Amino acid sequence: MEIGRIEHHGPDGPVPRVVVARNGGPWVDVRAAERLRLERGGASPAAARRLADVVAPGSLTAALENGEAFLEAAHNALQSGQDQALAPTDARLLAPLDPPAYRDFMAFEKHFRTPYERNGTAVPDVLYELPVSYMGSAQAMLGPDDDIPWPAYSEKIDFELELGIVIGRTGRNVTPGTAREHILGVTVFNDFSARDIQMHEMSGRLGPSKGKHFASAVGPRIVTLDALDPAALTMIARVNGEEWTRASSGSILWSIEELVSWASTGEQLVAGTLLGTGTVGGGCGMELQRMLQVGDTIELEIEGIGVLRNRITTDPDSGWRPTPRLSAGATAS
Repeated sequence: MEIGRIEHHGPDGPVPRVVVARNGGPWVDVRAAERLRLERGGASPAAARRLADVVAPGSLTAALENGEAFLEAAHNALQSGQDQALAPTDARLLAPLDPPAYRDFMAFEKHFRTPYERNGTAVPDVLYELPVSYMGSAQAMLGPDDDIPWPAYSEKIDFELELGIVIGRTGRNVTPGTAREHILGVTVFNDFSARDIQMHEMSGRLGPSKGKHFASAVGPRIVTLDALDPAALTMIARVNGEEWTRASSGSILWSIEELVSWASTGEQLVAGTLLGTGTVGGGCGMELQRMLQVGDTIELEIEGIGVLRNRITTDPDSGWRPTPRLSAGATAS
């Protein structure tokens, strides 16, 4: 099953709607299909609308919080055969999820080895001892064809080609053997990075923060694990139509089940959360020693999922910049 969200135009303006499809077929509006199903079962039109709104809200996170009720509605929508529930073919695709949180790992060995080898330094043992990650900004999540604002505090913007893991069921201390029970599916994820500020702030042994939190992108759809094998997918990055990267998800050091398990160890991993695998080997400009420019269009494609396309634009607001302070004991010249 494929899961997405579209911009639906109703009497109160544009709102998101969760849609589903199978094998690249037409999108079916889950809320509309559920309303029709309830009416066929005897519910009044008003009651059917109220119940469908609860079971299939426009927020995927809120829908997943409904548990099996939403998943049953999604599967029923694909089997309904109701032309009245088909989404408009020209509907704008939104980010398929609105995560309450997202965590990004560094699970591909080639990606993390490259900068250390280039600088002639040893790779830290910790990268082989556990899946290292950071918490990103869920509020900065963008979708297909959305513009990416270049923050004024950076001169070096980069893309990162990643597989995104969408959590479908809340869990704590999940084991690798049961992790798939908590995964809704996978998607294409672009963890944009402001490389200069990222490296500068992380020299203080915190972060990344401003180096990452200006924008991330996800989409165009989520594909459930019964429809594809995430362990052997071709991953491609193009910039302005030129192929920069071609790699495989099979080169990952830690499996997606292990990433889910470690993310949930000792803490609650809630439904709707996005986990990034980290950048596939060769899947960013930093590794390739090529940087993006304002106006560039980045296309990330993962086999069986689709193409996530975004364009770099100028952020119209320069924002505030801190003035450096003197260290304790230092004297001004």
